[in-house]
Amino acid sequence: RLMPRPKVSAVGLLAALLAAGCGVVMEKATLRPPVGTLVQYKESPYARLTVHQDVEQITLFADGRPIAGSHDPVSAEQVVHYPLSQLDHPQRILLISTQGGLADEMKKYGSMRVDYVELDPAVAQLMEQYALLKPFALLNRVNADGRAWLRDCAQTYDAILLNLPEPDTFQLNRFFTDRFFALADRHLSPQGIFSFSVEGSANYLNSDQRRKLSCLWATANAQFRYVAVLPGERMVFLCRQTPIDLDIPGRLADLGIATRFVGPYFYGDITADRIEALKQSIDAKAPLNRDARPYLMQVMASQWFTRFGHSPHVFMVVLAVGVFFYLLRMQREEYVLFSTGLVVMGAEIVLIFAFQIFLGYIYAKIGMIVTAMLAGLLPGAWWGYRHRSRPVFKLLLADTLIIVWLILLVLAIYTAGDRLPAGWYYAAGFILALICGFQLPLALARLGDDNRAAARLFSVDLVGAAFGALVTSTVLIPYVGLGGSIGALAGVKAISLMVIGKK
Repeated sequence: RLMPRPKVSAVGLLAALLAAGCGVVMEKATLRPPVGTLVQYKESPYARLTVHQDVEQITLFADGRPIAGSHDPVSAEQVVHYPLSQLDHPQRILLISTQGGLADEMKKYGSMRVDYVELDPAVAQLMEQYALLKPFALLNRVNADGRAWLRDCAQTYDAILLNLPEPDTFQLNRFFTDRFFALADRHLSPQGIFSFSVEGSANYLNSDQRRKLSCLWATANAQFRYVAVLPGERMVFLCRQTPIDLDIPGRLADLGIATRFVGPYFYGDITADRIEALKQSIDAKAPLNRDARPYLMQVMASQWFTRFGHSPHVFMVVLAVGVFFYLLRMQREEYVLFSTGLVVMGAEIVLIFAFQIFLGYIYAKIGMIVTAMLAGLLPGAWWGYRHRSRPVFKLLLADTLIIVWLILLVLAIYTAGDRLPAGWYYAAGFILALICGFQLPLALARLGDDNRAAARLFSVDLVGAAFGALVTSTVLIPYVGLGGSIGALAGVKAISLMVIGKK
């Protein structure tokens, strides 16, 4: 029997329910900040949102990361005045995400329409509730994915202000690629300007920060004729097709706009020497950050390891050695299931990432990919159980079908990625899971249809799936891109084909 004794099952179920109940009861207590108080906690479909108050300072956090504060006028002035000072009479602005104080600074430019795009409606609601964003007559709030909104709208803007956190996830990285920069350029007026910022350092840049800035500069420079980078704790990029005037205090004086920080302190902070030193640290030949090959994710992963005093190469070596010794203990039929689990989970990561790039980051729809793949396992297993004769030949056939599926996937992504509907991703995931489920009864028929064989096959499939998800998301996609990742997964299945075919 695969199931434990009824009493053991009941005790285990009760313990799981108690643990879940304790988590619900104690959850809010674990969110209290070490300084200040937790004034609001809200779960949205996109993030866990908390609002902290320390004396008069209000800070909004998303998944533990601060995204807006009530007392950060320096950052608000930089985000608004660095780009908008380049325009004589801005009429229409696109703001992708926001932070405290931006609305007050924008109103200094007179009557202009601002399209404020925020993916999570709960974030916009909390921003208004705690006066981090003060609505005004010409502010148009849009609850949508910023990239999807820009792709689908026909509006032209005088400025596009990208105000997102550090691009350290696949979701955020898609706003810092060559394709998004080209999309932004298509929606700018002839004198329009595009701006964004990333974390930097006031005086010293380490090697990972230089690689990050070089990649972003090269990517922006491939699309815009003029790219300027202003140093500081946040490195601000200004991109346009016409020259950029870096005498920002002078431009603000001509426009009659008063500021507390950007004007009075700009010359002492943003000196010509610091700008020149920053230029010298940028490698103009750095790789571009592309949708299908996100070089920036490789840099951000290296930066994360460096922050904790480790190297990504050590992680890769340890992982490879562990998997090598695990493979030595496998039978051939077990390797087929291990490779299938690896390829299916790796391909699912590729599908989700491609979905995010081309269709936007919509949790419910991405969850449908996972649902479709799970739904395909059961009919696949039933189909395999009904056709258990000649299991070796059918395992070979299933492996061949997986390789064909991978080839069709890479062709579809590179030739029609922008035109593929959401249903295509669901159908692709369902078909792959169908083939995966088909293999399990066949491998079980080869090893002996008993509980021990079933447990071993199930375990190697789970280990392969875990390894596939880990390696694809942390190594393959950042280092070799979508096409290289699919090629590597096909190579794993080709080895499986040879292993079972030899027997």
